Amino acid sequence: MSAYSGSALAVQWVYSGGTVSLDGDFRSFSYSPSVELIDQTAGSDANRTRLVSIKDGNASLSAIMQASGTAITNALVEGTEGTLNVGPEGTASGKQKLIIPAIAMGANFSINYNDVVELSCDFTQNGARTDIVW
Repeated sequence: MSAYSGSALAVQWVYSGGTVSLDGDFRSFSYSPSVELIDQTAGSDANRTRLVSIKDGNASLSAIMQASGTAITNALVEGTEGTLNVGPEGTASGKQKLIIPAIAMGANFSINYNDVVELSCDFTQNGARTDIVW
């Protein structure tokens, strides 16, 4: 098994206004799937036991903001629903592709004196993730 570099990442945000590429100036991208657990411990149980319940997930993007970069900020307005298409190894045929329905939580900015402006956005999963290949 061989490792690969994060620089191969491909991320698209598909929403009602079109499709924007989020990987051009990214610094980091993360996706964290999760699941809700239901406590089923009762009576004389000596150990806690759980049932697997509803799946969920969150994604987070950090990127360098470009001058006049309103297309991305307009696409990431808080509450915007869409789909993240994520290719951790790029878009080459046969490589992993995650399709994640999500809601954008809004474009955030970190503006520091004498440094680049950083844009970040969190996404909350809004349905079932699909794992396929390009």
